[in-house]
Amino acid sequence: MKTILFTLLLIPFIGFSQITISGTVKDKKTETLIENAMVVLKPFRIKGGGYYSGKKTKKNGLFKLSTNYTYPMQLITTKKGCETKKIKLKKGDTFVEVVIECDEDSIKEIIKEQTSDVDNDGVLDRDDGCINEPGAIENNGCPWPDDDNDGVKNSEDSCINQAGPIENKGCPLPDGDGDGVPDKEDKCPNEAGDKGNNGCPTIPKEFTEFIKSNQNKILFKASSSALDKGGRATLEKVKMLLNTYQNTAIIIEGHTSTDGSASYNQKLSEQRASAIKDYLISQTIDASRISTIGYGENQPIGDNKTVKGRAESRRAKIKISL
Repeated sequence: MKTILFTLLLIPFIGFSQITISGTVKDKKTETLIENAMVVLKPFRIKGGGYYSGKKTKKNGLFKLSTNYTYPMQLITTKKGCETKKIKLKKGDTFVEVVIECDEDSIKEIIKEQTSDVDNDGVLDRDDGCINEPGAIENNGCPWPDDDNDGVKNSEDSCINQAGPIENKGCPLPDGDGDGVPDKEDKCPNEAGDKGNNGCPTIPKEFTEFIKSNQNKILFKASSSALDKGGRATLEKVKMLLNTYQNTAIIIEGHTSTDGSASYNQKLSEQRASAIKDYLISQTIDASRISTIGYGENQPIGDNKTVKGRAESRRAKIKISL
């Protein structure tokens, strides 16, 4: 009795083995592979009503259906704007290419839906997780998270909450004086300044201190505009300051003692200022940053009645041009 019962239970499984049918659906005229077309399997000999399960075609018009129906079977394909296609499947059929005819307007809309890429990121809208925002293909068309908006995605950013350059793994570059100009670009790394002034202050502290100091004096011999060793040494300091504070311009003031006529001394004071300018230009300082003025004998700093006083007045000085 148990053997008979087991045999009866086994018969349905033997008689109704599962059949898998796969294939594609495409438009006859354009050969566009049709997605979201409904494909249904039903017994070929059954007519009329009834409900038969089906599936919609997926990407590239692909479908795959499984059934316990026996051959022959009928594959029915429907899509809005396209003809309904019925195909008889015979024993042995497991793959079928369904060719349907779609009207012109419908196929245009289908092609548009299947090829649209609104944000132009290379990911079609149908696959794009962020349709209106360009993103990475490997991130489903969405931009990688970048909490500090520095262009370095979080997964590669060593400082997620601080903006920094790519070459420093998304971390800010060292900035010892905290003025927003990285040390490697800062002409005044130990003195807070302005970005537009290469990290140096608009009012250059070190330059200002030099202007006020006793170093700010280039002396000349009587009736001469030639620079001596001491004068060139002072101008090396001026050159260094000008290279440090590259937005700073200067005025060179030339002076003389009262030896000679006033007209001679005026010309000599101008020559002394020009000699300094020419020297700085020869040291690659831009001429546009240097202006000159001669005061002749009008601003002595020593007693012109003494040799020492006259020697002190034969000079030139540097001023910052404001």
